[in-house]
Amino acid sequence: MTVVLAVYNRARELPLAIASVFAQTTTSWELLVVDDGSTDGSRAVAERYLWHPRVRVLALETNMGLGNALQAALPHVRTPYFVTLDSDDWFAPTALAELTAAMDAGPSDAVVVSANARHWRDVNGRLVRHHVLRGRPFSDKFDFMRYGPYLVPRFYRTEAVRRVGGFERDPHGQGRYYEDKLILLKLADVGRFLHVDRVLYHVRLHSANLTRPEERARLNAIKKAMYERMMRELGDPYELVWKLHPEGWLDVADLVPRPSGARQDGRTH
Repeated sequence: MTVVLAVYNRARELPLAIASVFAQTTTSWELLVVDDGSTDGSRAVAERYLWHPRVRVLALETNMGLGNALQAALPHVRTPYFVTLDSDDWFAPTALAELTAAMDAGPSDAVVVSANARHWRDVNGRLVRHHVLRGRPFSDKFDFMRYGPYLVPRFYRTEAVRRVGGFERDPHGQGRYYEDKLILLKLADVGRFLHVDRVLYHVRLHSANLTRPEERARLNAIKKAMYERMMRELGDPYELVWKLHPEGWLDVADLVPRPSGARQDGRTH
Protein backbone atom coordinates (compact mmCIF):
# COMPACT_ATOMS: atom_id res chain seq x y z
CA MET A 1 0.00 0.00 0.00
CA THR A 2 1.04 3.61 -0.57
CA VAL A 3 1.07 6.52 1.85
CA VAL A 4 0.34 9.73 -0.08
CA LEU A 5 1.60 12.71 1.91
CA ALA A 6 0.88 16.10 0.35
CA VAL A 7 2.78 18.97 1.96
CA TYR A 8 2.66 22.72 1.65
CA ASN A 9 4.98 24.79 3.86
CA ARG A 10 5.22 22.30 6.72
CA ALA A 11 8.99 21.88 6.96
CA ARG A 12 8.86 21.88 10.77
CA GLU A 13 6.09 19.28 11.12
CA LEU A 14 6.97 17.04 8.17
CA PRO A 15 9.69 14.93 9.88
CA LEU A 16 7.23 13.62 12.49
CA ALA A 17 4.73 12.62 9.79
CA ILE A 18 7.41 10.78 7.82
CA ALA A 19 8.89 9.20 10.96
CA SER A 20 5.48 7.72 11.76
CA VAL A 21 5.54 5.89 8.40
CA PHE A 22 9.03 4.51 9.06
CA ALA A 23 7.86 3.39 12.52
CA GLN A 24 5.07 1.15 11.18
CA THR A 25 4.93 -2.45 12.34
CA THR A 26 4.61 -3.52 8.69
CA THR A 27 7.20 -2.85 6.01
CA SER A 28 4.71 -3.32 3.15
CA TRP A 29 4.44 0.35 2.28
CA GLU A 30 5.58 2.95 -0.20
CA LEU A 31 5.72 6.66 0.66
CA LEU A 32 4.90 9.24 -1.99
CA VAL A 33 5.50 12.80 -0.77
CA VAL A 34 3.88 15.47 -2.96
CA ASP A 35 5.40 18.90 -2.44
CA ASP A 36 2.63 21.32 -3.39
CA GLY A 37 4.82 24.28 -4.39
CA SER A 38 6.24 24.88 -0.90
CA THR A 39 8.42 27.92 -0.31
CA ASP A 40 9.77 27.03 3.13
CA GLY A 41 12.11 24.13 2.32
CA SER A 42 9.54 21.33 2.75
CA ARG A 43 10.71 19.74 -0.50
CA ALA A 44 14.30 19.65 0.73
CA VAL A 45 13.14 18.01 3.97
CA ALA A 46 11.26 15.34 2.02
CA GLU A 47 14.21 14.68 -0.29
CA ARG A 48 16.40 13.80 2.70
CA TYR A 49 14.52 10.50 2.81
CA LEU A 50 15.17 9.53 -0.82
CA TRP A 51 17.94 7.23 0.36
CA HIS A 52 15.14 4.78 1.19
CA PRO A 53 14.06 2.73 -1.86
CA ARG A 54 10.36 2.96 -0.95
CA VAL A 55 10.28 6.76 -0.77
CA ARG A 56 9.49 9.01 -3.73
CA VAL A 57 9.01 12.77 -3.99
CA LEU A 58 6.75 14.43 -6.54
CA ALA A 59 7.43 18.17 -6.79
CA LEU A 60 4.71 20.47 -8.12
CA GLU A 61 5.90 23.80 -9.50
CA THR A 62 3.10 25.90 -8.00
CA ASN A 63 0.71 25.54 -5.11
CA MET A 64 -2.43 23.77 -6.37
CA GLY A 65 -4.32 22.94 -3.17
CA LEU A 66 -4.66 19.61 -1.41
CA GLY A 67 -7.25 17.98 -3.67
CA ASN A 68 -5.36 18.91 -6.83
CA ALA A 69 -2.09 17.69 -5.30
CA LEU A 70 -3.69 14.34 -4.46
CA GLN A 71 -5.03 14.07 -8.00
CA ALA A 72 -1.54 14.73 -9.35
CA ALA A 73 -0.27 11.89 -7.16
CA LEU A 74 -2.93 9.38 -8.21
CA PRO A 75 -1.23 8.24 -11.47
CA HIS A 76 1.92 7.52 -9.43
CA VAL A 77 0.19 5.15 -6.98
CA ARG A 78 1.36 1.63 -7.84
CA THR A 79 -0.43 -0.37 -5.15
CA PRO A 80 -4.00 -1.69 -4.74
CA TYR A 81 -4.55 0.52 -1.67
CA PHE A 82 -3.40 3.97 -0.61
CA VAL A 83 -3.91 6.15 2.45
CA THR A 84 -3.54 9.91 2.79
CA LEU A 85 -1.53 11.48 5.61
CA ASP A 86 -1.68 15.20 6.34
CA SER A 87 1.79 16.69 6.69
CA ASP A 88 1.17 17.95 10.23
CA ASP A 89 -0.39 14.68 11.47
CA TRP A 90 1.02 11.22 12.12
CA PHE A 91 0.06 7.52 12.25
CA ALA A 92 -0.12 5.17 15.21
CA PRO A 93 2.52 2.42 14.76
CA THR A 94 0.00 -0.29 13.80
CA ALA A 95 -2.11 1.91 11.51
CA LEU A 96 -1.05 0.57 8.13
CA ALA A 97 -1.15 -3.07 9.23
CA GLU A 98 -4.62 -2.75 10.78
CA LEU A 99 -6.12 -0.75 7.93
CA THR A 100 -4.74 -3.18 5.33
CA ALA A 101 -6.03 -6.16 7.30
CA ALA A 102 -9.50 -4.63 7.53
CA MET A 103 -9.66 -4.01 3.78
CA ASP A 104 -8.29 -7.47 2.99
CA ALA A 105 -10.84 -9.13 5.27
CA GLY A 106 -13.73 -6.94 4.17
CA PRO A 107 -16.23 -7.48 1.36
CA SER A 108 -15.12 -7.00 -2.22
CA ASP A 109 -17.17 -3.80 -2.52
CA ALA A 110 -15.34 -2.11 0.38
CA VAL A 111 -13.73 1.10 -0.90
CA VAL A 112 -12.69 3.02 2.25
CA VAL A 113 -11.46 2.12 5.72
CA SER A 114 -11.33 4.68 8.53
CA ALA A 115 -10.60 4.55 12.26
CA ASN A 116 -10.50 6.81 15.34
CA ALA A 117 -8.19 9.79 15.80
CA ARG A 118 -6.49 11.32 18.82
CA HIS A 119 -6.28 15.12 18.67
CA TRP A 120 -3.33 17.04 20.06
CA ARG A 121 -3.19 20.78 20.73
CA ASP A 122 0.02 22.40 19.50
CA VAL A 123 0.95 24.93 22.19
CA ASN A 124 4.12 26.76 21.15
CA GLY A 125 5.52 23.56 19.65
CA ARG A 126 4.51 21.37 22.61
CA LEU A 127 1.85 18.74 21.91
CA VAL A 128 -0.89 18.52 24.55
CA ARG A 129 -3.28 15.58 24.54
CA HIS A 130 -6.83 16.53 23.52
CA HIS A 131 -10.01 14.63 22.61
CA VAL A 132 -10.55 11.48 20.54
CA LEU A 133 -12.72 11.64 17.43
CA ARG A 134 -14.53 8.33 17.04
CA GLY A 135 -15.74 7.42 13.57
CA ARG A 136 -18.28 4.75 12.72
CA PRO A 137 -19.37 2.48 9.89
CA PHE A 138 -22.25 3.52 7.62
CA SER A 139 -25.26 1.57 6.40
CA ASP A 140 -25.32 3.30 3.00
CA LYS A 141 -24.41 6.51 1.15
CA PHE A 142 -27.29 8.44 2.67
CA ASP A 143 -26.22 7.45 6.17
CA PHE A 144 -22.80 8.89 5.34
CA MET A 145 -24.39 12.15 4.17
CA ARG A 146 -25.84 12.57 7.66
CA TYR A 147 -22.39 12.26 9.25
CA GLY A 148 -20.87 15.63 10.08
CA PRO A 149 -17.28 15.06 11.30
CA TYR A 150 -14.38 14.23 9.01
CA LEU A 151 -13.07 10.69 8.57
CA VAL A 152 -9.44 9.89 9.36
CA PRO A 153 -7.45 8.06 8.35
CA ARG A 154 -8.81 7.65 4.83
CA PHE A 155 -7.56 4.34 3.47
CA TYR A 156 -8.72 3.88 -0.13
CA ARG A 157 -9.04 1.11 -2.68
CA THR A 158 -7.05 2.63 -5.54
CA GLU A 159 -9.18 1.20 -8.33
CA ALA A 160 -12.36 2.63 -6.81
CA VAL A 161 -10.89 6.13 -6.52
CA ARG A 162 -9.85 6.02 -10.17
CA ARG A 163 -13.24 4.66 -11.16
CA VAL A 164 -15.07 7.71 -9.74
CA GLY A 165 -12.68 10.16 -11.37
CA GLY A 166 -10.36 10.80 -8.45
CA PHE A 167 -9.96 14.09 -6.63
CA GLU A 168 -11.58 16.38 -9.13
CA ARG A 169 -11.20 20.14 -9.51
CA ASP A 170 -14.87 20.77 -8.90
CA PRO A 171 -16.48 24.17 -9.57
CA HIS A 172 -17.23 24.78 -5.89
CA GLY A 173 -14.10 23.87 -3.93
CA GLN A 174 -11.73 24.14 -6.91
CA GLY A 175 -9.82 21.14 -5.54
CA ARG A 176 -8.76 23.23 -2.53
CA TYR A 177 -11.66 22.88 -0.11
CA TYR A 178 -13.59 19.84 1.11
CA GLU A 179 -11.72 17.55 -1.26
CA ASP A 180 -12.11 14.80 1.35
CA LYS A 181 -15.89 15.19 1.56
CA LEU A 182 -16.30 15.16 -2.21
CA ILE A 183 -14.25 12.03 -2.88
CA LEU A 184 -16.02 10.23 -0.02
CA LEU A 185 -19.45 11.24 -1.31
CA LYS A 186 -18.51 9.85 -4.73
CA LEU A 187 -17.11 6.64 -3.26
CA ALA A 188 -20.13 6.11 -1.00
CA ASP A 189 -22.18 5.65 -4.17
CA VAL A 190 -20.06 2.76 -5.45
CA GLY A 191 -19.00 0.82 -2.37
CA ARG A 192 -18.93 0.21 1.34
CA PHE A 193 -17.08 2.07 4.10
CA LEU A 194 -15.45 0.03 6.87
CA HIS A 195 -14.35 1.23 10.30
CA VAL A 196 -11.65 0.05 12.70
CA ASP A 197 -12.63 1.04 16.23
CA ARG A 198 -9.12 1.94 17.37
CA VAL A 199 -7.04 5.12 17.52
CA LEU A 200 -4.82 4.78 14.45
CA TYR A 201 -4.30 8.44 13.55
CA HIS A 202 -3.10 11.57 15.36
CA VAL A 203 -4.27 15.08 14.45
CA ARG A 204 -2.33 18.22 15.34
CA LEU A 205 -4.55 21.19 16.22
CA HIS A 206 -2.99 24.61 15.76
CA SER A 207 -3.95 28.08 14.63
CA ALA A 208 -3.37 27.33 10.95
CA ASN A 209 -5.97 24.55 10.84
CA LEU A 210 -8.58 26.33 12.98
CA THR A 211 -10.64 28.15 10.38
CA ARG A 212 -11.44 31.78 11.12
CA PRO A 213 -15.14 32.45 11.81
CA GLU A 214 -15.36 34.85 8.86
CA GLU A 215 -14.32 32.01 6.52
CA ARG A 216 -17.00 29.62 7.69
CA ALA A 217 -19.84 31.12 5.67
CA ARG A 218 -17.86 30.67 2.45
CA LEU A 219 -16.84 27.12 3.34
CA ASN A 220 -20.38 26.25 4.36
CA ALA A 221 -21.63 27.44 0.95
CA ILE A 222 -19.05 25.21 -0.78
CA LYS A 223 -20.08 22.18 1.29
CA LYS A 224 -23.79 22.82 0.67
CA ALA A 225 -23.24 23.07 -3.09
CA MET A 226 -21.23 19.83 -3.14
CA TYR A 227 -23.87 17.87 -1.25
CA GLU A 228 -26.69 19.24 -3.37
CA ARG A 229 -24.80 18.32 -6.52
CA MET A 230 -24.26 14.74 -5.30
CA MET A 231 -27.92 14.39 -4.32
CA ARG A 232 -28.95 15.50 -7.82
CA GLU A 233 -26.60 12.95 -9.34
CA LEU A 234 -28.24 10.27 -7.17
CA GLY A 235 -31.64 11.14 -8.64
CA ASP A 236 -32.76 13.61 -5.94
CA PRO A 237 -34.54 11.03 -3.74
CA TYR A 238 -34.21 13.24 -0.65
CA GLU A 239 -34.37 16.90 0.27
CA LEU A 240 -31.36 17.95 2.32
CA VAL A 241 -32.26 19.65 5.60
CA TRP A 242 -29.39 21.62 7.06
CA LYS A 243 -28.44 22.63 10.60
CA LEU A 244 -25.76 24.94 11.95
CA HIS A 245 -23.30 23.34 14.36
CA PRO A 246 -22.68 25.39 17.56
CA GLU A 247 -19.20 26.20 16.22
CA GLY A 248 -20.68 27.59 13.01
CA TRP A 249 -20.28 24.62 10.67
CA LEU A 250 -23.09 23.46 8.40
CA ASP A 251 -24.18 19.83 8.74
CA VAL A 252 -26.99 17.71 7.34
CA ALA A 253 -29.75 17.46 9.95
CA ASP A 254 -32.07 15.17 8.01
CA LEU A 255 -32.91 13.71 4.62
CA VAL A 256 -36.60 14.08 3.79
CA PRO A 257 -37.92 11.71 1.10
CA ARG A 258 -39.28 13.46 -1.97
CA PRO A 259 -42.47 12.26 -3.65
CA SER A 260 -41.41 10.02 -6.52
CA GLY A 261 -42.98 12.37 -9.07
CA ALA A 262 -40.91 15.27 -7.80
CA ARG A 263 -37.56 13.59 -8.39
CA GLN A 264 -35.34 14.70 -11.17
CA ASP A 265 -34.51 12.35 -14.00
CA GLY A 266 -31.67 10.08 -12.97
CA ARG A 267 -30.96 7.02 -10.88
CA THR A 268 -33.14 6.13 -7.93
CA HIS A 269 -31.96 4.13 -4.97
